[in-house]
Amino acid sequence: MDSKIVLNVAREEGRSRLKESYHNAPYKLTHYGAAGLTDHLEMIIMSASPGIMDTDYLHIDVHVKEEAQLKLFTQSFNKLHPMKTGAGQHTDVHVNAGGVFHYIPHPVTPFKDSIFKASNHIHLAEDAVLMWGDIISVGRIHMKEAFEFNRLHTQTKIFRNGKLSFIDNQLMSPKSQPIQKMLFFEGYTHQATFLFSALFAQELKQELDEILTVEYNDISYGFTQASTDVVILRALGTDGELLYDFLHMLGQLCWDFTQHKLSEKKENSMVRSIEKEKEKEKEKEKEKEKESVRKSSRKVVETGAIEGVKYA
Repeated sequence: MDSKIVLNVAREEGRSRLKESYHNAPYKLTHYGAAGLTDHLEMIIMSASPGIMDTDYLHIDVHVKEEAQLKLFTQSFNKLHPMKTGAGQHTDVHVNAGGVFHYIPHPVTPFKDSIFKASNHIHLAEDAVLMWGDIISVGRIHMKEAFEFNRLHTQTKIFRNGKLSFIDNQLMSPKSQPIQKMLFFEGYTHQATFLFSALFAQELKQELDEILTVEYNDISYGFTQASTDVVILRALGTDGELLYDFLHMLGQLCWDFTQHKLSEKKENSMVRSIEKEKEKEKEKEKEKEKESVRKSSRKVVETGAIEGVKYA
């Protein structure tokens, strides 16, 4: 089944508002909680299906317009059922100038013999901000289906100002790769990826260096600055819900840091505006003084000319 989800968000009267939305079966797009409680918009993708079946294809199209802010949630784990041909999902995201987009979906659980490819193309304006996550499980652990899926391929590309800034390409094929061993899952059953992209990514990295110093018993993680505007974190664990909560904790931390940076930017912009106004006033005063001097000079010249005529 081919399905599509469209979400268009714009900023009006100081708040981010839903301007356009579309969904078809088995998906539904609705407000997450009560609408209008926050300045940003919160939406959730829901599904009436037990999961993704063979030959299913989902296209998600998200557009966050200038200075709008969106948090997008999912309802539950994304289950990939046994397949012969395969299923796919493609997500297009556009975040305009000053926009902020936060999306951390529930983990993907591939059943035995499942085949799935997910591609994500994220287009960011120069000062747009992105918080993005994904979590992959190795299968239905308690059904003894760990590493029994056929093929799982995820690819995420981040473009800033039309230029490729970052690409994350993961292909997992247990039948041809030793993904249970070193440099892959290393005995863990879930892998999480978190991406933060902004012009102030380096500043966030410095904050994380100070904050993420705790070692967890159930999670092994590491993070680095992948490019000038992208910070990536990878985590391994044995509990999908725990990793999901961990990524959302990181997402909220990055969201709060972003709001701080945006407020700081507005304050600096206001200060610059005030300074410009002061400079304009000074220039006006200088012009007035110059004009006053010019008028005085003309009077002196005119007076001298008149007296000269009298003496003559």
